[in-house]
This record gives sequence, structure tokens and C-alpha cells, in this order.
Amino acid sequence: MIKAVIFDMDGTIVDSEPIYERVNDEIYEKYGFDLTQADYNRHLGANLRDVWTDILERHPVKEEFSHYKIEDFMEEHIHSYYQGLKEADDLELMPNVEHWFQFFKEHGYQMIIASSSYAPVIKYIYQRFGLERYMEGYVDGNSIENGKPAPDIFLKAAEKLGVKPEECLVIEDSEHGVNGAHQAGASVVAFNRAQDESQDFSNADLIIEDYSPENLNKILA
Repeated sequence: MIKAVIFDMDGTIVDSEPIYERVNDEIYEKYGFDLTQADYNRHLGANLRDVWTDILERHPVKEEFSHYKIEDFMEEHIHSYYQGLKEADDLELMPNVEHWFQFFKEHGYQMIIASSSYAPVIKYIYQRFGLERYMEGYVDGNSIENGKPAPDIFLKAAEKLGVKPEECLVIEDSEHGVNGAHQAGASVVAFNRAQDESQDFSNADLIIEDYSPENLNKILA
């Protein structure tokens, strides 16, 4: 029996991906990286440390930044994400997702965010959209040892809510997230709004493209 719903944040609750794409382009150009679409596909849903580990293993950095440690790249990236979100006029919740929040709350489901993003970024989104009305906090990517696709973040989210992983429904928009939730033993819905064919959602129990009443009924069924 499902008692709780665990939401990913970026690309699932909030339409932040276009903002992140702009920030990423600026950051990667500054450091001299020429990332491929395959790089971006591989990084979707991964935490920032794993992303930067992969980039630095595959791409040379400009000589002037060769003394940087991975923490230096991450710190600037997190700050840039935060500033990008703060300055964005086009940042919005996904269409109709708040109707789902309201339904789950009214019917006694607990809700929490489990995001690979870092605490300052999640906190900003949380406060900007008043998510405390629905959510019982969040688990960020820096609070667990292994990022998605490991199950750690979902196991911690379930523990925080006081429920078993198999009593959770996870809504995710990335292959990494879907696989991590599946490993945790939760039921998984893949939110494929972008219809991204690069992501393998074969471990999802259901794939949806919007937060429609029809899709909510499919989940409840």
C-alpha cells in the first residue's frame, strides 16, 4: 500500500532545466569544455560531484584553471545555479503538478523531495513556491554517500518519512532516478514531459508526459 510520494525536483516539480542549460553553457565555456549531447544525457539526474568527476576525466580544462580542485568547480556551479534560478522570470512549477500535491495531501499521503541538487538550490525552490504547504522537507544530493542511480537518496527519504521504501511512489524524470528508485524497492513513475528518447525508463512502472487527471487515475489504479 502506498503511503508516501517522493518527488524529484528539477524537471519533475519545477521547469528549471532551460535555466540550468543556460548556466551550464556559460560555465562549460568559461572552463574550456566542449561537451557532447552524450555527456549531457549521461549527466541527467546525477549529482554534481559525479557530473564533475566525469567531465574532468573526459575533457581537458583551460590551463588557467588547472589548479582547481573538484570542490572549486562544484562551488561555482552551485552558486551559478542559485543565481540563475533567482534571476529567472520564467521559472515555474510544472503545469498541474500543484493539483497533484493538493490531491495527495487531501488523501493523507506524505510527500517529500529527493533531489540530486544541493541544499541551497532546493531550499530556494522550496521557499519560492511555498512547498512547505505540501512537502515534509527534502533530501539533497550532498546528504547521501552515493548519488543516483544508487538507491541511497530514496532510502533516506523513506526513512525521513517513517515509511518503508516499498510503501513509496517515486516520480522521476531521469533514467538515473528511475533506476535508483527501482533499486530502493519503490514504485516508480517516469515523468517524460520532454519525450527524451535518450533516457531508458524500462524500470518504471508507468510513464507519463503530464500531470493530468487521467494520469493520476492511472497511478491510483
